[in-house]
Amino acid sequence: MITSTVRRTVRERDLISAGDHVLVACSGGPDSTALLHVLHRLRIELGITICAASIDHGLRPESASEVEQVAALAGDLGVPFYGARVDVPKPGASIQARARELRYDALRELARTHGATCVAVGHSQDDQAETVLARILRGTGIRGLRAIEPRRADGVIRPLLDCRRSDLRAYALDRGLLFVDDPSNHQRDFERVRIRHEVLPVLLGEDPRVVEHLSALGDEGAEVNSYLDAQLPQLPSQGERTIAIDALTQLAPPIRIRWLRRWIAQETGLTPNRSHLVDIGRLLTGQGEVLLGLGWSARRHRGCLSLEYREHRRTRTNRS
Repeated sequence: MITSTVRRTVRERDLISAGDHVLVACSGGPDSTALLHVLHRLRIELGITICAASIDHGLRPESASEVEQVAALAGDLGVPFYGARVDVPKPGASIQARARELRYDALRELARTHGATCVAVGHSQDDQAETVLARILRGTGIRGLRAIEPRRADGVIRPLLDCRRSDLRAYALDRGLLFVDDPSNHQRDFERVRIRHEVLPVLLGEDPRVVEHLSALGDEGAEVNSYLDAQLPQLPSQGERTIAIDALTQLAPPIRIRWLRRWIAQETGLTPNRSHLVDIGRLLTGQGEVLLGLGWSARRHRGCLSLEYREHRRTRTNRS
């Protein structure tokens, strides 16, 4: 079942081409262990070669031995293996976010060094559902429903995105594959863990297919986002920080919001949030300014919307 699902995902989502050399990221957990095993099974059929990589974050005493376990599995499969260690600063708002950033940096470097055309990681359909649900709970708009991308611009691919986590675990157990359970997956301090163990079980009681439905919503969100992005008018040259209100009001609201977000990011380096963009939309029929942060503001003046910079501003909104 897992093998056929991954085969279909790779084909329908256009993740891998014949001749690719795929670096398979494996933490030693059940999902990525199943990923390494199934891509090894499919490698001849897909016309690819694979290698395996595991990153030691040094956050737990067992992490080095877990990398060794992945190396042993790769050896059993006859797959080249590469390990790396990253040093994650302990202080900070989000150790997990920093560890993820450093892990992907290390994986991309290993891919470059060893000639891999893409990096396969083990996100499952459950991960997609949890991501969509987390963003909904934070108040996301359509843009946030894009969620986990099957294939990223940097070459990261997710062949397990249509596989359930329980099925991946069963695949590993049925084949006697050794794997580890990361204790951080049970630490309720993390939002994703609370969603996984507290929120989703309640929703599953109402709808046993809620994971599938949330994942499908993420796929549809990606399609809608791609379509809307393709409709955006060209941005003005960098440095042009004034646009006629009439030109903006002619755009449909979903297009206008996206265009404004990109324009503001181009000129200020800031990514405006949803409330900023709603307030800017109100400037189109009113007066005043919206403070964007770091000294930047959007202001309506004489029929135009302008981006202006002044030092020592507070982030607030002044509208009339």
